[in-house]
Amino acid sequence: MENVLIVSSSKNAGDVLAGFIKESFKCNVRTAVTASEARGIITGNQSWELVMINVPLSDEHGMELAEYITENTPASCIVMIKAEAAEKLMSRADKSNIIIASKPFSRPVLYQIVKAVEMAVRRTWSLYQETVRLERQISEIKLIDKAKFQLMQYKNMTEEEAHYYIEQYAMKKRKKKAIAASEIIDKINE
Repeated sequence: MENVLIVSSSKNAGDVLAGFIKESFKCNVRTAVTASEARGIITGNQSWELVMINVPLSDEHGMELAEYITENTPASCIVMIKAEAAEKLMSRADKSNIIIASKPFSRPVLYQIVKAVEMAVRRTWSLYQETVRLERQISEIKLIDKAKFQLMQYKNMTEEEAHYYIEQYAMKKRKKKAIAASEIIDKINE
């Protein structure tokens, strides 16, 4: 986990949390004191992996911000709330995939919560990277197939001849097959 945003209207609590996260997880930590400031920080920036909200905030409760974060960003969200209020918000938090941490809590408990989120983020990130790799591979295969079919249709080649032509073109131009296929398609469509 690299980027953590801490939202706390209590400057002291925010600084303590930031210090704890930096020390324990060796990551970049930024703090915000209001929900509107936090929205400004996360809007358009998809690099936040975890947002920790110490409620209540000065401009809103904080659950609205947590719901906004889980709906509009890939970040995980932990809301730190007094124990008596935590039970009332559990079902709402569950629906939005928000983690509730009841205050007061000890450093080891907070460490375990954040560590669990970090492990989940790491697993999710590796799955995301694999998905992106596979999607790119599929789009390259589609592009190569499109070039093959156009060669077959407009140049009267067999599938084997078209395949060989694309491979030879890519080798001669020293380009990936997908780039070569794109160039071949462009030439055919001129």
